Amino acid sequence: MLNAWFYSNPNWLVMLVVCGVLVAISLVAVLLTQRFVPWELREKDTKMVGLSYALAGGIYAIVISFVAVGVYEAMDKAQALATAEANSLSSMLFDSAGLPPALAAQVRADVGAYIDTVTKKEWPAQQAYQMDDRNFELGWAQVRKISQDLATYEPTTMGQEIMKKEMIGNADNLFSERRSRILAAGEHLPDAIWQMAIAGLALVIFFLCLFGPKSAWMHLATTGLTVFAIGLIFALIIALDYPFRGQLSVDDDAYVSAKDLGAELFTPEKAEAPAPR
Repeated sequence: MLNAWFYSNPNWLVMLVVCGVLVAISLVAVLLTQRFVPWELREKDTKMVGLSYALAGGIYAIVISFVAVGVYEAMDKAQALATAEANSLSSMLFDSAGLPPALAAQVRADVGAYIDTVTKKEWPAQQAYQMDDRNFELGWAQVRKISQDLATYEPTTMGQEIMKKEMIGNADNLFSERRSRILAAGEHLPDAIWQMAIAGLALVIFFLCLFGPKSAWMHLATTGLTVFAIGLIFALIIALDYPFRGQLSVDDDAYVSAKDLGAELFTPEKAEAPAPR
């Protein structure tokens, strides 16, 4: 339920809610500490608290930074997977010029239909995290059809033999890249990492509460700003956690571009002549 809310709302709203909730919790904790723990007791040991906070906070900052970098790299790899799949489709469209006209037209139609399935059916399913197998069955069937059409084709010249081998290689790449993309769409941070991040934040708030500045308002302000900064990192990790989900996710521009390229190369007036290599 909470995940669905995070990825169905704008990133700015998620950021405000995450930061607002965390800051509110931290300020309530500080107010309770100020009320029930005497200022003199906290002020007396502020230096020791500061040393402990510097050590624990530094370790936490390093860990949370590694998590943020990790989800960003996962997003970057997911984008590379989608681009590789789209490039395989572009290669198949381009190389189809070397096939007999009837088969070439069939391959281009099948590739175009597959791109429509990916962009109009699979991409919305990935963004909504509807990863049921039935949402991807049509795409798999289309990939199998492309492979079967190429496998049953019997070349009559050496050039056609070379072209068939190259296109079958592209079809194999398409299969593996598609599988990698679907697997990546279902990946996210393990629950253990989130539990560690939340526990670490609780520890940071606990240390902030133990400080004993003379001004209560200064105590509230510094605590709120510190937790707000951590909340920004939390919001970023949430936005990047699912590479193909939500507003900040891998887009389908590479697939749309591949289809547009095919339409440009094989307009009726150009379809008669093989595309240059």
